[in-house]
Amino acid sequence: MREPLRIAIVGPAYPYRGGPAAVVGYLYHALSERHSARVFSFSRLYPRLLFPGTRQEDISTNPIKPHPAERILDSIVPATWHRTARAIAAMDPNVILLDWYQPFFGLCYGTVLRLVRRECRAPIIVLAENIISHEARLLDRWLTQRTFRYADAFIAFSDAVASELRYRYPNRPVARAHLPLFITPDTAPFRWTPDAAKQRLGLDGKRVVLFFGYIRPYKGLSTLIEAFARVGISDAVLLIVGECYEDPERYRQLITASGNADRIHWVAEYVPNEDVPLYYTAADVVVLPYHSGTQSGVQRIAFAFGKPVVVTDVGGIAEDVRAYGAGVVVPPRDPEALAAAIKHMLTASSLDAYIAGARRAAEHTRFERIVEIIEQLAEQLHAMLSADPSALHHH
Repeated sequence: MREPLRIAIVGPAYPYRGGPAAVVGYLYHALSERHSARVFSFSRLYPRLLFPGTRQEDISTNPIKPHPAERILDSIVPATWHRTARAIAAMDPNVILLDWYQPFFGLCYGTVLRLVRRECRAPIIVLAENIISHEARLLDRWLTQRTFRYADAFIAFSDAVASELRYRYPNRPVARAHLPLFITPDTAPFRWTPDAAKQRLGLDGKRVVLFFGYIRPYKGLSTLIEAFARVGISDAVLLIVGECYEDPERYRQLITASGNADRIHWVAEYVPNEDVPLYYTAADVVVLPYHSGTQSGVQRIAFAFGKPVVVTDVGGIAEDVRAYGAGVVVPPRDPEALAAAIKHMLTASSLDAYIAGARRAAEHTRFERIVEIIEQLAEQLHAMLSADPSALHHH
C-alpha cells in the first residue's frame, strides 16, 4: 500500500460549469479515497467581456461531483496568482496537478507554477485536455509554453494529444488516461425510456439524430445541417441541444435554407445536468461533426448511455469509436460522407452492434484508473528527484 499523498489540484471547479470543472470534481473524488487532496479554483474564471455564453456558473440542481474548493485565483488579477502560489506552497504538497484546456490561462498558470517552484519541490503534472485551443494563434502557443515549461510530466486524454506531447517534450513522462463518463444513467434523477423521452420532447415515433454541446465554428454544426438535408429519411429529426457561442442567426439561416426546418429542433441553451439524460435517451445516434478537436465529453456521455456515434476523424475523437466498434468515422467537412453515415446508422440492422460497441467503450475506458497513473508518475518523479535534486528544475 502506497503512502497517502498530499495533492494540490489547480483548475476551474464547481460551481463553474463545463467539462474542465467536472474533470476536477471527478479527480478530487477519485483521489480523496486514498489521498489528501485540495482544490485551488477561481474566484473569477473569465472576465465577462471574454465569455460568449450566458453564464459561467452551473445552475443544475444536480451538480456533477460537488466538492470543497478554495476560490482564490482570479484569471486577470496578478496579486491572486501570488496568493495562490503561497497557499499551495504552504500546503507542502507531494504533487501538484494542473488541469489545462485553454491558453487564456497561460499567463496566470505559468506565474503560479513559477512562484510555487521557488517555494516547494513538488513535481508538477499537467492534465492536458488539449495542447492548444482548436482555433490556435501564435499568442496561444506562447501562452501554452508559459505553463508547459514547468510541467514535469503530462497526462493526456487521447493518443493524439499524448503523441504530440511526446514529440514536443521527449524527456518528460507522458501518460494516457480517459475523460470521465460525465453523466450516466445511474446519476440521472429520473430513468427515461427511449419512447418516454421522445414523447416528452414531442418526437414520438421519430428517429433522433442528436448534436449536443455548445456551438462554435470548429464543432462543424454547419456541415451537419447540410448533411442532414441529404439523409432522406422521412421520420428522422435532427435535435440540436446547445448554447451558441457565436451569432445564432447564421445557423437559423442554414436551417431555413436546408429545406428541413420542420425536422430540425434546436434547444438553444446550456441545459442543466438533470435534463441531459432526457436528450441522450431520446437519441438513436449522436453526431460529432467536428472540424477539429482532441477528445470529447459529449462522446463520453453518449457511451455512458449506450448510444452509437458518427464522428469525424480529427484529433483523438475517432480512437475509441474504432477501438470498440462504437459507431462510424467519416472525414471532416464532408457533408456527403456524413449523410451516408447517418443514413447507414438509422437504417442499419447492425445498429445493435454499434450500441454494444458504445457500451464496451464505456466499460473499458474508466476515468478511475487515473489515480493509479498519478501515483505511478509521482513515484517516478520523486525517484528522479532523489537521484538528482535538480532533476525537476531544469525547465
